Amino acid sequence: MDTRERILSAAWQVARERGSVQFSLAEIASLAGVSRQALYLHFANRAGLLLEMARRIDHTSGFVDRLAAARKLEPLPGFRRVLRLWFEHLDQIVPVARALEAAAITADEGAEAYHDRMQAWHETLHISIAALAGAHLLRREWAVDQATDWVWARTQPATYDSLTRQRGWSARTVTQRTVRSIVAELTGP
Repeated sequence: MDTRERILSAAWQVARERGSVQFSLAEIASLAGVSRQALYLHFANRAGLLLEMARRIDHTSGFVDRLAAARKLEPLPGFRRVLRLWFEHLDQIVPVARALEAAAITADEGAEAYHDRMQAWHETLHISIAALAGAHLLRREWAVDQATDWVWARTQPATYDSLTRQRGWSARTVTQRTVRSIVAELTGP
């Protein structure tokens, strides 16, 4: 594994274990077995490390590839699959997603990473919802942009975390009920 990957793996490990992105670059360099100078050669600052860490997990987990495969399905099954994939992904990343979300609220260094990943999710939804509209499956009262914003708001990591961790819902129940209600709202009679 190259230096950059060791650094990203170390940062992800610490974030998952703590459920927080509150760590020092010196700590990550030590865990990765590299000098702080080596870390700074790959990442200009802590914010850059957090952004790349968040992007990396989307790719290394296979999430991005599974989304691409879902886009090849017919619009409605594809949209359902995209939503299910998101909830499966959230189950893996929610501690870090929530930590980055908190950073976004307080304007800390993780804010850029959180906004970057949530914008990518918004764009993914837009593609799927535009496909529904193109197949004349989107209800007439919904514009694609409006429907995208609505689904994006309904699928926030905070909502998932609140229902699963704080209220005790199973991940399966959250996924099934959310997907079913969203699909009914956007494509129902």
